[in-house]
Amino acid sequence: MTPVPASHGTDPESRRVYVLDRTPTVPTIARRRVRAALTEWQVSPEDIDTAVQVISEIATNAVEHTRSRRIRLEVERYPDWIQVAVRDSGPRPEATLAARTDAGMEEGGRGLLLVHALAARWGAEPVPGNGLRVWATIRPGDRHE
Repeated sequence: MTPVPASHGTDPESRRVYVLDRTPTVPTIARRRVRAALTEWQVSPEDIDTAVQVISEIATNAVEHTRSRRIRLEVERYPDWIQVAVRDSGPRPEATLAARTDAGMEEGGRGLLLVHALAARWGAEPVPGNGLRVWATIRPGDRHE
């Protein structure tokens, strides 16, 4: 994980923002919205699949670990990368987000490990109020196998 936002102050070429009520369907809706935006922007199917997997994990964490009433989904295309993010209104976790390497085969606990494996960079940053924005960058053609 890196503490620096992936955008580095660069404006995206294309951007979609969706505000969703926090329900168990948020990860499904997030996957569909990311897939639709990236398909429209003519991103490769492999990179779309990577972004969809990443957003699914981040959105699932937001639904399971926040009491936010709404969750904001962001999809951005830059010249050399794609960024997906989920923003909630809190409360923030007490511990720093990290990929768990000790999750084993138990149910849950591997989401950020998957994000870490698939994304070129990812991180979490506080937002005004009590929220958190978790983002991940996918570099087209960059395979993490």
